[in-house]
Amino acid sequence: MEHKQNGKGELLIAGVGGWGIVTLGDMLAKAALKEYENVAWFPSYATMMRGGDSECCVMFSHERISSPVIYKSLGVMILGALRIDTFKDRVKPGGLMLIETTGITEENKVKKDDADVRYVAAMDTATKLGSIRNANLVMLGAYVGATGLITKESILNEISLRFAKKGGDKVISACKEAFNAGLELV
Repeated sequence: MEHKQNGKGELLIAGVGGWGIVTLGDMLAKAALKEYENVAWFPSYATMMRGGDSECCVMFSHERISSPVIYKSLGVMILGALRIDTFKDRVKPGGLMLIETTGITEENKVKKDDADVRYVAAMDTATKLGSIRNANLVMLGAYVGATGLITKESILNEISLRFAKKGGDKVISACKEAFNAGLELV
């Protein structure tokens, strides 16, 4: 299924605090700034610490963006099975839904005829690579791989910039490895 729609990206990211939802959205938005004239990033999270609802909307386009907030999106990413019920109907027809596999059972699997639903083992992949904290980067790689809306190079550059002061080359290398693994999962 082709997800490039007139060079426009919309992604709703949903999860719980501590999974790197806001970080993922921020990185995608900053990478998109290198390739698109218009970018909007709108994070929303509960005032609780880890474990509270967290979501983020990222939009990028060569055309003007009328609002940074949308209800239905061309792309929906869910990290955390508890958020499936809230977001399963928020993907537009023809869109893409990426769901992290932790906590997924036959009962809560999303079945849609009008959207491309893909399950991504981001937590398992990140754990195997050595850092469960990089599951969000695995999901980002899956999104970039599935849509082709942002170049791999723009994300890798953003990873280098973001993590340069947070552990240097070792952290940057681990983050890039997680992102590249996500590209391969789709």
